[in-house]
Amino acid sequence: MIEVQDIRAGYGDGPDILGGISMHAHAREIVTILGPNGCGKSTLLKTVAGFVTPRAGTVRIDGQHAEAVPIHEKVRHHGVGYVPQTDNVFRTMSVAENLLMGARDLDRQTREERLDAVMAQYPSLANKRRRKASALSGGERQILSLARALMAGPRILLLDEPSAGLSPAMMHDVFDAIARIRDEQDMCILMVEQNAFEGLSISDRAYVLNLGKVALTAQAQALLNDPAMERLYLGGAPAE
Repeated sequence: MIEVQDIRAGYGDGPDILGGISMHAHAREIVTILGPNGCGKSTLLKTVAGFVTPRAGTVRIDGQHAEAVPIHEKVRHHGVGYVPQTDNVFRTMSVAENLLMGARDLDRQTREERLDAVMAQYPSLANKRRRKASALSGGERQILSLARALMAGPRILLLDEPSAGLSPAMMHDVFDAIARIRDEQDMCILMVEQNAFEGLSISDRAYVLNLGKVALTAQAQALLNDPAMERLYLGGAPAE
C-alpha cells in the first residue's frame, strides 16, 4: 500500500538527510521506523506524508505516484491520516469538536455517523465529549488525536512518536489503541517511535535507520532478539 523507493530528501539547501531509503508497508500491518536521534526517522515519515518533497526517488500509494502530493491531498484522495508528535489536538475545543474537525470535509450526516461510531469505539472519550481537550491527560489527548484521524475514514495512518511524553501506563493504552486499529480496521500503519522495545511489541515489521540509510529490517520479533539492533539504536554504530 505504501512503497518508498530510493528516496533522497533534506531541507532547503542542506545536505541529504535520507540517503536512498527504500521501504514498504501493507494493509493490516504496523511498520515501525526506529533509530538514533538524527538518523532521519521523522524526515522519512514527513516525506511519505507530503510535508517534504523528495529530491530523488518515488513514493507510491496503492501503486500511484504520490511523492509530490501534499498532505491535504493525500488525506482527501489517498486515504492517509497523519498524527503529529506535538500540537496534535485543539486544546480550547471540546473532545467532540476535535473529532468533528477530523471530518470537516465530509457532509453533515456522515460526520455525525462517524462521530457516533468513534464515540462507541472509545468510551473514555464519549464520557468526556463536552470537556475541553486541555482537561485531558496526555494519554487521553493522544488517543483523541488517533480517533480524530479516524474520522475521515483513512486506510493509512502515519504516526510520529505516539508515546512521546507519556507515562508507561499511558503508553500501554495508546499502543493498545493503535494495535486495535490495525486489527479491527485492516489499517496500514507506519509509525516513527523512539521507544524501540515498546514499539516493536505491537509491530509486525520494522526498519532501523542509521545515518539516513536502512541499517536493519526484519520482522519485529526478530529485531527484538537481535543484538545488532540494540547497538545501532543506542550507539549509532554501523552494521557488521
